[in-house]
Amino acid sequence: MTDVDFSRCAGKRVCVALSGGADSVALFLIFRENAEQFHIALSAVNVEHGIRGEESLADTAFVKDLCGKAGVPLFCFSADIPALAKKSGRGLEEEAREYRRKAFERLIEEDRADLIATAHHAGDNAESVLFNLFRGASLTGAGGIRAFVPVTGDKGIVRPLLAYTKADILEYLRSRGAAWREDSTNADRAYARNFLRHEVLAPAGAMFPGCEKNLYAFSRNAREDDEYLFSLTDGYVEEGKEFIIRAGAPLPVLKRCCIRALRYFGAEKDYTSAHVAAVCALLGKESGAEADLPQGLKAVNDYGSLAVYRPAPPPSYSYPFAEGEFGCGGYVLRVSRGVRAAEGKTCGRALYLNGAALPAGAVIRPRQNGDVFRKFGGGTKKLKEYFIDKKIPARRRDAYPLIAEGKEVFAVCGLEISDKARLPEESGRLCCDGAFTLILYGKGEESCRN
Repeated sequence: MTDVDFSRCAGKRVCVALSGGADSVALFLIFRENAEQFHIALSAVNVEHGIRGEESLADTAFVKDLCGKAGVPLFCFSADIPALAKKSGRGLEEEAREYRRKAFERLIEEDRADLIATAHHAGDNAESVLFNLFRGASLTGAGGIRAFVPVTGDKGIVRPLLAYTKADILEYLRSRGAAWREDSTNADRAYARNFLRHEVLAPAGAMFPGCEKNLYAFSRNAREDDEYLFSLTDGYVEEGKEFIIRAGAPLPVLKRCCIRALRYFGAEKDYTSAHVAAVCALLGKESGAEADLPQGLKAVNDYGSLAVYRPAPPPSYSYPFAEGEFGCGGYVLRVSRGVRAAEGKTCGRALYLNGAALPAGAVIRPRQNGDVFRKFGGGTKKLKEYFIDKKIPARRRDAYPLIAEGKEVFAVCGLEISDKARLPEESGRLCCDGAFTLILYGKGEESCRN
């Protein structure tokens, strides 16, 4: 193992994830042997999970002794993973993996290291590929373990041994006369990866020598193809409070637009190919058709485009109509006496209302079932039908404050005034002693998109 690629690590502060097992010890020794040549500032990190009792503590003691003799700084973390798993509802493997990830990210965020090096090898990659494929993953899952996972900028987690097998690692350790610790749980077939390692890959390796390296080559090709297809999604998506997918993408690109949307909302690990298929199928349905997604997300056909979003609870407010500013969900409605020019970035049209035409008891509120609206120019219809005519998606209709009395709507703020509340004109100018200007503004992270 003299040809390990250190190009990403050269001149960096590299912290080796060191459990005491054969893989991590080999990685530690390889870095120690090459640190001076590649100008690497070397350290190590050990995570004790509290799963194997005295055996686990002995592993940590072994690591401390190894680093002490080598003069390499060591960062130590410990946790009661069984207790954390019980609290979170995750399995032990997943909980331990999540705790390690946070520990590694913490070292980078606290500027103690530029890179965390882990000892994942070709066998680990083969297990990941098979695990993902058996669960129904697509080309993305077939890409296996990434060689580099960014945390911030060019800092992150690096895996220099992915091209090497377990046999390569053991041969290297024996050539150095190195000692290591054995994790007793590695033989437990109840863990999915151990089952794949012992019951699938071991027999496959006997029948097909080199299968792990072949799976590694396949996964790299799959990842390159997948990353190229993902790069094509830039021309079809728009990121914001909602993730918009425009029509026209070829199906392989469309699927990756859907996956990108799920990642955008943090649901990367919770989706299946069935969720992606359900989103893609929406393009063949009528506007308003929806699909439920993990973590409470929804996707909807939005007049030929797709919108993926996290539904918000409907706003609840009611104010007597008056001059002033009113919080209306994610927006602010400014009611000013007289006819005034709009200021700044408004959410929709500035409207001019004949306050004298409003009945007593008119209020500012969100929409309600049964609301009716007399359009500017005449013709009364249900407010729902008005929104449909204006092609306002159902999920956005609660955003528009109304001026209403009972079920009759006199203004859809940001959109239109009822014919009953229009201002008279004189010499081409709007005029009325009871004139009011209605302007809708964004609040917080809400956009002014209509």
